[in-house]
Amino acid sequence: MKKTLALTAFLLGVALAGPANNSLVVGTSQEPPNIYDPWNTNNLAITSEINGYMGAGLTYQDDNGDTKADIATRVPTLANGDYKVVKDSKGDVIRNSVTYTIRKDAKWSDGAPIKVADFQFWLKLENDDRVPVPSRDPWDRAKITVNDTDTFTITFEPPYLFADQVSPGLAPSHIMGSAWNAFDAKTKNEKDAKVVNEEWKKFISSFTTARNLPKVVAGPFKPTAWRAGNSLTMTRNAVYWNQPKNPENYVQTVTYRFIPNTNTLKVNILSGQLDAVSAVGLTFDQGTDLARNERSKYKTYFVPGAVWEHIDINARGQRAKDLDLDDPRMRQALLYAIDRDALTKALFQGKQAVSNSWIGPVSKLYKKDVNDYNVNVARAKQLFAALGWTPGSDGVLQKGGKKLTLNFSTTAGNSTRERVQQILQAQWKAVGVQVNIQNYPASVIFGPDFLSKGESGKWDMAMYAWSNNPVFEEGNLWKSEGIPTAANGYSGQNNPGWSNAEYDKLYKQARVEFNQADRIKLFDRMQAIWNTEVPALPLYFRVNVYTKVPGLVNYTFSAITQYPSWNAANIGWASKGAVEEYKQK
Repeated sequence: MKKTLALTAFLLGVALAGPANNSLVVGTSQEPPNIYDPWNTNNLAITSEINGYMGAGLTYQDDNGDTKADIATRVPTLANGDYKVVKDSKGDVIRNSVTYTIRKDAKWSDGAPIKVADFQFWLKLENDDRVPVPSRDPWDRAKITVNDTDTFTITFEPPYLFADQVSPGLAPSHIMGSAWNAFDAKTKNEKDAKVVNEEWKKFISSFTTARNLPKVVAGPFKPTAWRAGNSLTMTRNAVYWNQPKNPENYVQTVTYRFIPNTNTLKVNILSGQLDAVSAVGLTFDQGTDLARNERSKYKTYFVPGAVWEHIDINARGQRAKDLDLDDPRMRQALLYAIDRDALTKALFQGKQAVSNSWIGPVSKLYKKDVNDYNVNVARAKQLFAALGWTPGSDGVLQKGGKKLTLNFSTTAGNSTRERVQQILQAQWKAVGVQVNIQNYPASVIFGPDFLSKGESGKWDMAMYAWSNNPVFEEGNLWKSEGIPTAANGYSGQNNPGWSNAEYDKLYKQARVEFNQADRIKLFDRMQAIWNTEVPALPLYFRVNVYTKVPGLVNYTFSAITQYPSWNAANIGWASKGAVEEYKQK
């Protein structure tokens, strides 16, 4: 009875959503551990989406991939002289630079002007070894030169291929500066990486969590309330420069409801309790089910994307060695043993393409002619046998007194992932691999003590997704220096711990190769190497699903923008007079 009452209260609490009070209520299946961390140290998709409402940058990209000015007065180009390239006598690019001028009306939400110092502060911390950023590239080779009060130049040497498209971040130095100085003094001579990492978490959590909401933001909305486990509310930032012509006609408050169970999320949109569902929300099959039952109450969209669903194979630590997970043959065998084509047909009507690389078909760098690893049970058994694994009396493969038993984890409550797990568990059982399913909340899976600390042996296989950007593909996800370790504060995203010297060399060449044809050749070889060693089992590239009610405008995204919040300032209701003004800018 208590559960029924609690649900009723929840539904009543959302009943006032929508155009009646010019608010927006969005449902999502995940809750971020923190928000508006300028260095994106948790790197979650839901964090990125929510940050889109609160953040601003020098430039941004729209759904078509066109670069537009935001905090900067204009987009740097070769034509206007703000983007410059320096070549040597052979014609090779050896250095490039981008110059930005900050708008006079660019302010933090407390009214303080955004200054060059805020970009310098961000870059200083970005390149500090004590800050566990996902990757320092390309900022580890960047230098800021101050030209005047509002203008600065950022120079890349060696050059950065996308210097004219990706701008540096910013952080409120007037708010965070003193706390950073205290952290700096406390950890400057600390040799224990664990101690440093704990102090960092204290520092960043004092500005980015439910207990300590961000004090200032630069974007169109600012956080006003966060009920952990329930909801996060943001209100329009009146001092954000890029407002619609009549901001009062547009959404004034945005509330994210955290609903971990995606079936419950679907029920909430069916019953009219949500205005929209986050890009981190419905599964594909739930989206297709909603599409069959729209009846003008809402509209479901399927957006081709570059979100890569895969299974990381933990090749780190003694347990990985005992199970041969650090041997490419074991990973190949696990991939040959499963029928991914049948899986995508059964669950996604064949609309989500099976992948054989981390690069999606929407990218110009995608290589088609790599091993497709079509199901081949005989080949899988050959590889297991070559590694010394033989069937035991119970049918489970064994070697040296140990059974081939793997712990398989994903985000709890995601019904599609759980169905995928069950299908794969059965397919692996057929070849003698025993798989134990152990799922955890997203906050645990993507928290600081799970994926990145692979040597702890808490997981053998982990299924989740990466959000790729087809415009900025660098291949840096798999570089050796991206392996999280205690020495680097567990930064980096190479959770499987894969390392290949030739790949590293090619990656370094590719990140400064300005000739597209030659760059494609480098990526062809990189994908061939990766496809042979399969540090992760590629599953498929998602067709992104989102749902919204009629009349909600400018709530869109593409494979490039990735989240509807990219155009947050212009999200509104047609009945209130909201229009697509961003197209006029």
